Amino acid sequence: MKRATSKAVACGAILAAMPLLAHAAGTALAPPAVYAPDTWQGKNTAVVRVLDKLDAHVEVLSVPVGTTAHYKSLDITPSRCLQRPPTLSPDAAAWLALQDKHPNGATFQGWMLAAEPTLGVFESPVYDVRMVRCEGEDTQPMLPPLPKPIAPAAPPTSGSDATPAPVEDNSSSNHAGNPDIPDAIPDKQETGGVY
Repeated sequence: MKRATSKAVACGAILAAMPLLAHAAGTALAPPAVYAPDTWQGKNTAVVRVLDKLDAHVEVLSVPVGTTAHYKSLDITPSRCLQRPPTLSPDAAAWLALQDKHPNGATFQGWMLAAEPTLGVFESPVYDVRMVRCEGEDTQPMLPPLPKPIAPAAPPTSGSDATPAPVEDNSSSNHAGNPDIPDAIPDKQETGGVY
């Protein structure tokens, strides 16, 4: 008896909440607030990973923007470091100047992206340099304020939505009047074709 009473109470609670659920189902929600896809936030420190191919040693370096870090015979100078805002897919980009001080050492100056490492490649027989992330204090360009999303208009109430009357079609098919499409399937099969 106790089990039947608890089921009845649960059913009663669901039935009592039905008008609220019906009202909530018709409520329009605003989309989430996100930044535009071309938005970047400036940071003051570039984090790069350097692989020395001669001894397989990997070093992760945090280099403040505008300074030069030295790793063995490699000079690393970031001029800018940009990071995607938290509402977009994660990525970081840095404008790096790299120079290997070995005789005939490789140089690089350009953008390196963390999510697309093959777009900016430092072609050196000794070192491999990859952008990892940006960190530190926010610098220019600053993120604009998030736009306040607007909820779409509520759907019409049940009394105002009238369905249009169907249009009467007197033709035998949907493509009547089009000479390229026959109205009926031919009685005999075509011959002479390759099947």
